[in-house]
Amino acid sequence: MTTRPRLSVVVPVFNQAASIIGNLEVVRSRLRDALGDDFEIVVVSDGSIDATEDELVSGAPAGAYRVFHYDRNLGKGYAVRLGALEAQGRWIGFIDADLDLDPRALATYVLRAEDAQLDFAIGSKRHPESQVFYPRSRVVASWCFQQLVRLLFRLNVRDTQAGLKVFRREVAEQVMPLLLVKRYAFDIELLAVARAFGFSRIEELPITLDYRFSGSGVRSRAVLRAVIDTAAIFYRLRILRYYQRRRRLAGTFGFTRPRDAPSVSVLVSRGREFKELDFPGVDVVSVDVRDLRGAVVGDYQPAVAAAGGEVVAILEPAARPAGNWLSATTPFLARPEIGAVVTPKMAPVTGNARERAAAGVTESRVGVGLGYFRHTPGNIRYVREYPASAIVVRRSTMLTVPAATRLDDLVAAIARQGELVLYTPEAVVVSNPPPLFAPHLGRVWDRASSRGSGVRRGDVRVSVVPRVSLAVGIVVAVVAAVFFELSASEAAGVAVVVLYAAAVLLAAAASSLRHQSFRVGALVAIGIVLTHLVYVAGFLRGVARG
Repeated sequence: MTTRPRLSVVVPVFNQAASIIGNLEVVRSRLRDALGDDFEIVVVSDGSIDATEDELVSGAPAGAYRVFHYDRNLGKGYAVRLGALEAQGRWIGFIDADLDLDPRALATYVLRAEDAQLDFAIGSKRHPESQVFYPRSRVVASWCFQQLVRLLFRLNVRDTQAGLKVFRREVAEQVMPLLLVKRYAFDIELLAVARAFGFSRIEELPITLDYRFSGSGVRSRAVLRAVIDTAAIFYRLRILRYYQRRRRLAGTFGFTRPRDAPSVSVLVSRGREFKELDFPGVDVVSVDVRDLRGAVVGDYQPAVAAAGGEVVAILEPAARPAGNWLSATTPFLARPEIGAVVTPKMAPVTGNARERAAAGVTESRVGVGLGYFRHTPGNIRYVREYPASAIVVRRSTMLTVPAATRLDDLVAAIARQGELVLYTPEAVVVSNPPPLFAPHLGRVWDRASSRGSGVRRGDVRVSVVPRVSLAVGIVVAVVAAVFFELSASEAAGVAVVVLYAAAVLLAAAASSLRHQSFRVGALVAIGIVLTHLVYVAGFLRGVARG
C-alpha cells in the first residue's frame, strides 16, 4: 500500500452471530472519535458454526470491515496471528469481540506508543488506574501465573494476559511468522519472542474490564493448558533456541511474504462457486474434474494454458479455503525460487459417522500420511511431497509438469524439476476426506501405489520407510506368533503387535471422545488397521509394476 492506515484492529470471533455486528459498531464508533477514519478493522471468524460469517457479510455496512473465515476452530492465538499478518496498518492491535474491555483504549494506546516510541502498549489489570471487576479467585490465579512468567522469561510485565494490545507492524513481520502457540499462551509467546529479538520497549497501560465469567471447568482446563504451553515456550526459547535458529535460517523477516501478489486464476470444478472476500480481481476458471481419484495434471493444463493469471490456484471440488487463502500464499510466488505454495488440510467436525471416522483415521498420528492435520503445524518450511487439496502454483511451472502426473503427486513433480514448494500455516483449507470404507481405502491404494512407483524409479523418501516397515513388521510378528512356538524374537514380535494395538485403540478413543460417539471410535479402529494393510499392498504393487 502507498498509504497505510494508522491502526489495524484485529478482532477474533467465535460463534457470536447474534451480537457481532453491534459490538463491532461500538468498536468502530469509539475509534472514530479519536482517530477519525485512519484505521481498519480486521475480523477473523475462528471456525464459527452459528452463521457468524454470514452475519458479517450481509449485516455489516459496506466496506466497514475486512472479514476472514475458516471452517475449523483453531484458537484465539491463531486468529490473531492470521489477522496481524493480513493487517495493513502502521500499528496493529487486537481486542476480544465480546467487549469485556473498552475498545476506546486502543486509540489511547496508539497515541501513547507513538509519543513514547514504544514497541508494545499493552493493557494491564494491575495498572493503578485500571478499573477491573474480576472474581477474587481469578485475581489470585492470575497473580501466581504472572510470577511464573516473570521468572521464566524475565519480562518486566505485571500482566501479559489482558486481551488488549497494540504493537508495531515490524513485530508482525519479524515475530508473528515464527510463533507456534494457537491458544492460551499466545500473548506470552508474542511478548517473550519479541523481547528476545530486541522489541523490548513495553509499557503497561490502564484498562476498563467488566469480566463476564461462566464455567469453572473450562477455566481449569484453560489454566492447565496455559501452564503447559508456557513451559513449551520456555523450552523452545531458552533451551532449544528454536526461534533464534529459525531466524538465522530465514533472515530477519523470516518467511514474511512480500506484499505484491501476482495476478491469479482459480481453477474449480464446473458448477462450483468460488468466493474470495479479501483478494480482488480473481479470474475463476471452470474445469471438468468432478473427482480427484484418477485426476492428473493433464486434466487441468488446457485450462491453465487459457488462464490469464501469472499464478493458478487449484482447488479440489469439496475443499473450502480460509478467506485469506490467496492473500496468504500468492505473494510468496513473487520470489523466483518458489514454484508453488501449499497450506494445511483439515477435516470438518461435522458429517455422518463414516465421514467423521475417515477424518479420525486421516488425522491420526498412526495414519499413512494423507495430508490431513488435526492441529495446524506452525512451521513454515519447504516440502518435497504433499498431497494437497489446494495448491497455488506458478502458471509456467504447471505447464511444464508431465501431463500424466497425478494431482496428488504435483508437489513431488515440481520438486523433481528443481523448484521449491513452500508449506505455510498462515491459511487453512477444510475438505471432507473420502468416507470409510471403500472411497477412503481407494484413495489410500492410489497414494501407496504412487509411492511404490516412485521407489521403483529410484525416488526413495525417508517418510515412506516407517509406514511400510511398521506394517510389514506387524504382519511378520503375527505370522510368527500364530505358526511357531514363541522364541525371544517371536515374543518381541508379539510385543510389537500389542503396542500397535494400543496405539490404534488410543487413536480410536480420542476420536470417540472428540465426536462423542462410540460408533465413530469403533470405525476408526477398524479403519486404521485396514488403511495400513491396503497401504502395504498398494505400495508393493507400485514397486512391482512401476
